[in-house]
Amino acid sequence: MNYQNPEKSYGRFGVRAFSAGSAFPVEGALVFVRGKRAGGESYTVAVLETDESGKTQIISLETPPRSASLTPGGGVPYSLYDIEVSHRDYYTVVTRDVQVYPDTTSLLPVNMLPLPDTVGSEKYPSSNIIINNGGAAPNL
Repeated sequence: MNYQNPEKSYGRFGVRAFSAGSAFPVEGALVFVRGKRAGGESYTVAVLETDESGKTQIISLETPPRSASLTPGGGVPYSLYDIEVSHRDYYTVVTRDVQVYPDTTSLLPVNMLPLPDTVGSEKYPSSNIIINNGGAAPNL
């Protein structure tokens, strides 16, 4: 909790990028963490890069205070973020509305699909983007 401003809390968040059914980590993937303003406009909160283990550093993200969810009508106990993971050899994966809770560390697993070697063997959408619906990222 942020004791200087009791109206703000923070959750910790990171990404794990893998391919081949979580068998191989994806090193060097760029991870864009985007928040949403009240009008629905998104803004970039952080840009991270995966290491040789496919993991990003853990960062703090703003969330509503835990106390807001303890009273009826107090609001949702989490903030929503959109996460985009891209790498030159893989389809870009966008996960929308990832829930980040106060005082909790969450890791979002992202399964990256390799781009085809030839144009004629295309199995996935040609847009090179895969969009997932979010939800709560698994907690540590």
